[in-house]
Amino acid sequence: MTDLRSPGDYDGTAAGAQHQPLVLAIDGGRSTMHGTDRRSVSDFGFAADHAIGYRADIDGLRAIAVLSVVTFHAFPNALRSGFVGVDIFFVISGYLITSIILTDLAAERFTLANFYARRIRRIFPALIVVLSFCLIAGAFLLLPDDFARLGKHTAAGAGFIANLAFWQEANYFDVASDSKVLLHLWSLGVEEQFYLVWPALMLLAWRGRLNRFLLIGAILAISLAYSVKATSTDPVAAFYSPVSRLWELAAGASLANLTLFAPRAAVWIERIMAKVLVTIFFERDADPDRAYRHVLSTLGMTLVLASTVVITRRHEFPGWWALMPVTGTYLLILAGPSAWLNRWVLSNQLLVWFGLISYPLYLWHWPLLTFARIHYGSVPPPPQFVAALVAASVALAWLTYRYVEKPVRFGFKARRTVIAALVTAMIAIGAFGVADVASNGFPGRMSDEVTAWTSYFSSSSPVIQAEHKFVGQDQCNFYNVDSKIPTIAPRKAIDPSCYTKHSEKSVLILGDSNAADLYYGLKQVLPNDISVLMIYSSGCAPAPIHETALLTNHCEFANHFALERIKADPPGIILMSSNNSYDIDYIRQFTSLVKSYGVKHVLVLGQRPHWKPFLWQIVLTEYWRSTPRYIPGHQDEDLLSFGRKFQAQLRPDEPFEYVDEMAPFCKAEGCLVYLGENKREGLVTADTVHLRPATSVWLARQQLAPLILKNL
Repeated sequence: MTDLRSPGDYDGTAAGAQHQPLVLAIDGGRSTMHGTDRRSVSDFGFAADHAIGYRADIDGLRAIAVLSVVTFHAFPNALRSGFVGVDIFFVISGYLITSIILTDLAAERFTLANFYARRIRRIFPALIVVLSFCLIAGAFLLLPDDFARLGKHTAAGAGFIANLAFWQEANYFDVASDSKVLLHLWSLGVEEQFYLVWPALMLLAWRGRLNRFLLIGAILAISLAYSVKATSTDPVAAFYSPVSRLWELAAGASLANLTLFAPRAAVWIERIMAKVLVTIFFERDADPDRAYRHVLSTLGMTLVLASTVVITRRHEFPGWWALMPVTGTYLLILAGPSAWLNRWVLSNQLLVWFGLISYPLYLWHWPLLTFARIHYGSVPPPPQFVAALVAASVALAWLTYRYVEKPVRFGFKARRTVIAALVTAMIAIGAFGVADVASNGFPGRMSDEVTAWTSYFSSSSPVIQAEHKFVGQDQCNFYNVDSKIPTIAPRKAIDPSCYTKHSEKSVLILGDSNAADLYYGLKQVLPNDISVLMIYSSGCAPAPIHETALLTNHCEFANHFALERIKADPPGIILMSSNNSYDIDYIRQFTSLVKSYGVKHVLVLGQRPHWKPFLWQIVLTEYWRSTPRYIPGHQDEDLLSFGRKFQAQLRPDEPFEYVDEMAPFCKAEGCLVYLGENKREGLVTADTVHLRPATSVWLARQQLAPLILKNL
């Protein structure tokens, strides 16, 4: 899973961008509003600064958000936490949308039809252009499996449920996130789902004269509590669920409600805080209002900028960490346009310009970067090329803003016709995406020979699906492969045959799916008087156990269960394999512990070749006419570096035996591509690393079975 965010869609950059200020009628210094107490203009205190029109500083804040995201995606090592830009956008969006709704409600001109008409004119034009581009480019650049996936994501994006689609996909068997051309649309889905519910909720609250402060505050608190809990127990849900992100939008909404309808208590608190700040930090004659705003602005900017660099443990995000960018954004907006950082930094013309094109810039940058990564395969695109793509994204964003967004939003008088055309175009794009999925990526775009090859290795291929049953051994897997919604909670149980001996001699396989695919070969090759056992969970290496997470994390439970079984009925040999290598200190402790239970020998396998992209795709794109038995390069070097690090730490007196799994596969001229004479039937893996049944048998005969027999 890759962490990816998007700007939302906005209609103006302040409550009054296309509306009159909230103060509707002033009579003798007093304002009259529907649905709120009568307050004097002066009683609004510092909040009164927000009841104005266009705010350039919010466009500048948008610029910081989108540039953070783009930099993170293009050069992740340059801005390690740039993904928080989307959290900044969520707050801005909640603030602006709620300001528009409440302003229209106060003016008695709000209708759901008008609200959604504005949303369509704001969101659809640029999105239609980018989705169309992606489909056209994908038709030329993507293989059928990838093009079908793009079609699915296009349909989800057109239906504004992309976050739900990616949530459903985000399991162990998912493809790499950086190969999903439209992954960035997940947050647009979150915002659109917010727009479906929020206007009606505000309308009901207004007409029912409900306490909006209490209502919004309760929503914020419940959503934040869920987000914090889900971040540790179900991180996929925490990332994609609209419930876990709602509090960020609600934070902006609460600020809109506060600044437009400030209670007297809030005004008094602001005044007291301002006087305290002046007393402590400023000269006695300093203006409390101005000083207060400067402090809010400085603190907010500090939190926003710090959040783009200090949040490095992405598995703990959003959770509590999201409070940093959310609070910073909240304070910057609350400070108002007259605060010095808002006025001189955020209102800078260059930042404002980037803010104006932030939505199309976000839409364009990720597809361009993803197509480049797909093209370059196992090696990252050159930095100069990435920089050129970022520049191209900026240019395309400006062209989209200037010649698509603005004319559609402001240039046509027949707005009903425009809206009908936009909706029709979006439906057509979504329908094409559905057709793309139904046709398995339109394989007819390619020659019959290539179509046969891609169909054979497709994830929907009956051959590949049947092979998975042989090597996947899901009955021994604590990862819940049957769950329709991805979860990290463990299955209640695995099949007892996986860990029950039928003979005196036994070998127990532990690890992740790179351990599971060894089972088939060893079962075929080892004598029948040796019990081949297995306990594993997808994506989980043997690691220290945290007892508090046994019921919520399949890795923890699988490792716990394995140790309990070893203690109760120790096997003769333990064979460990993991895609990501291990913590060598723990493996030493683990080996000593299981030997004290009665295990005779522990074999720790190193990493095997890890192709990038799929091996069958490498053969098709680079070695189609003449496929050598060994191919150099095309390895995932970042992943394999974990194994090299483990190997470098080995000592001569290790309590376990290290097994170099690269040795049977690789030699000077490269790594093994296929067995036998038929490259299709004999290809060693149907993806990047998992062994096909014939390869599992071959490896057992070549390396593993002799080692096991020697040590039993």
